[in-house]
Amino acid sequence: MRYSLLALAAVSLAACQTPGYDYEARIAPNYPQAAEFRDPEVGRFRGPAGDVAEAEFSAMISQVSLDGMPWFRRSGPEPDSLYEGGVAIDGWESEVRYERERRCVEHEGLFNCKRQGIVESECTNETVTVSVSATLVDLGSNRPVFTSAQPGSAARDTCIDVAEYRDGTVEIGTYRDPYRSTYNPYDAPIGLVRDAVVDAVGRFRYDIAPYNKTLRAEIMQKGLIPEEQNDTRFTLAVDATKNGNFLGACAQWDELAREYPRAPAVLHNQGACAEARGDMETAQLRYARAAELASQIPLMKDKSAKPIFDALERVSGRRYDEQLLDASTPKSGS
Repeated sequence: MRYSLLALAAVSLAACQTPGYDYEARIAPNYPQAAEFRDPEVGRFRGPAGDVAEAEFSAMISQVSLDGMPWFRRSGPEPDSLYEGGVAIDGWESEVRYERERRCVEHEGLFNCKRQGIVESECTNETVTVSVSATLVDLGSNRPVFTSAQPGSAARDTCIDVAEYRDGTVEIGTYRDPYRSTYNPYDAPIGLVRDAVVDAVGRFRYDIAPYNKTLRAEIMQKGLIPEEQNDTRFTLAVDATKNGNFLGACAQWDELAREYPRAPAVLHNQGACAEARGDMETAQLRYARAAELASQIPLMKDKSAKPIFDALERVSGRRYDEQLLDASTPKSGS
């Protein structure tokens, strides 16, 4: 079982959040083909700070884990794939702010201010943006598997004092409009370029390997047909969910489903319990049946049944992820 309940509880993280059941799921990478390659090597990244991209990519691969276990591992004498790419500097900009603030300008002791004044300063914020591209190459066939690009940015702020005034003689705050400048990206400070590359490479994490994520199987708080709307047990089960009584709420949905087998909101909430338990097949069946029944309700507003169709799409995605990852994970003893 790749899904587990988080303490078998329904946790409402905020008053505005729809109640439901939290569980941990394995999510396939943004490029599912990447899951087939478990022994990659990092090659050359061309362009400015390419060495930083190479080092960061290698470090990221060594730290990737799933279910607490390393995802990438050496399986033979040679790697099965190669990541290579490049770095491009997209922009280098600055903004100068002109500000005045009240501060101590003369101290009588370490913590004793003798005189306050108004200090005028010019603060320059520099920002560098880059894009890093990475291509996964299948070394067995020497063909590219996918190419992805991620943005990155880095900034630094420097301030200098340019004037001082007696307290009360000038107003504090901004005293001039900011001044913005754009420079040749190829002259950008290398330190900012390196920091921006680090930022960009970190964004590849969800492209190259699966990951664990906490998901929520939300319940419907209102029924769609009179049987659901008029049965107080529906409201009690919603309240039980809000109070964290997972087992009690799910038992109530099961009881209601036996009594009202054509009640879409009940079936949806029964599916939410199955989803949180890790039974994706049952959850998908419950959501699909709820969607079918909801579609037959005359004059029903689309938004009323939206949680049902969203849940069906989510669970269908989870089943696909599980099948993909099970196929990519070596069985014990193999």
